[in-house]
Amino acid sequence: MMKKSLFILFLVVSFIKMSACSCHRAPLAENYLAADVVGIVKIIKVYDENSEQRTYKADVEFEKLYKGEKFKTLNVRGLIGNSYSGACEININPNETYLILLNKYNNDYSLSLCSPKYSFNMNEKSTIEALEKTFAYIEKNKYKFTGLEFTTCYDELQKGDKSTLSCLKNFSPKNPFAIYKVKINELSQIEKLTPITRFGNQDSKIENILRKNMTVDIPMLINKEPQKEFFILLLYFKDNIDKKYGEVISSEW
Repeated sequence: MMKKSLFILFLVVSFIKMSACSCHRAPLAENYLAADVVGIVKIIKVYDENSEQRTYKADVEFEKLYKGEKFKTLNVRGLIGNSYSGACEININPNETYLILLNKYNNDYSLSLCSPKYSFNMNEKSTIEALEKTFAYIEKNKYKFTGLEFTTCYDELQKGDKSTLSCLKNFSPKNPFAIYKVKINELSQIEKLTPITRFGNQDSKIENILRKNMTVDIPMLINKEPQKEFFILLLYFKDNIDKKYGEVISSEW
């Protein structure tokens, strides 16, 4: 009886593992470079559910367009109001707003749980300005970013609700973003840092924090040797200053 119970438990656990949705989350800059269209869209309506294929459609309206051409309809994976995240399905609703970074497939754009997208608040004007300037710089200088990947980093020494970078006092950047080329050691810590473009305020402090506090996330590579050099994009989120756990300077959205 015990063996039978254990066997059933094994099957259940195996099914859960097989059913779980696994997404590769690339950094914002990497998604921008790879995307056919980048913009902020508002969901107008959801409709045309197909219960057999488990898909539906969503009409969208572009609030901002940063790259590519506008379109009107998204194909969405799931069922309206009843999507299963374990199958990478997603629920989206009218009046929600998203930053999307998508690729075209068979002349259509599709959205799933794994698609590069971020819930967005159009009232956060500073964030909109930061995105406009960041994307414009990356587009103009994309030739500089060939050969290496963008990645993220996290504060290994963080103690409170914000990282050391986000706790900088009197930070008033001239630019809302900075990009660095970094080389890491065996512990994924930064041993060499070369600025590509800086914030223009307290840059030496920021670069010292990166070297002393940060651990670099190594992207998943298949059949490749782990890289030692990466680009890191830091964004300034002024709208997060008064938000608990909201990062003000961060490599992640």
